[in-house]
Amino acid sequence: MTDSGSDDNSQLLSVTQTARLLNVTRQRVHDLIKNGQIGACKLGRYYYIETVEVERYKNQPTGKPYQPRSTTSKENSIYNCQ
Repeated sequence: MTDSGSDDNSQLLSVTQTARLLNVTRQRVHDLIKNGQIGACKLGRYYYIETVEVERYKNQPTGKPYQPRSTTSKENSIYNCQ
């Protein structure tokens, strides 16, 4: 299924197709849509996701953002028991 109104040849994928591409469950794709992490359009009762959205989601950095440790000395929270 292609979106004929688009110049960049992006395709619309079903939730199942998107789940296969992302190696996640269909429910996870629905959660990503609900949380706004993946943009989707709803046609009738089904959601469709553009391939551009899938690629954007795949290329997002994962995990916590890098925060370098400070160089100042902090008191150690571990102490010696005597």
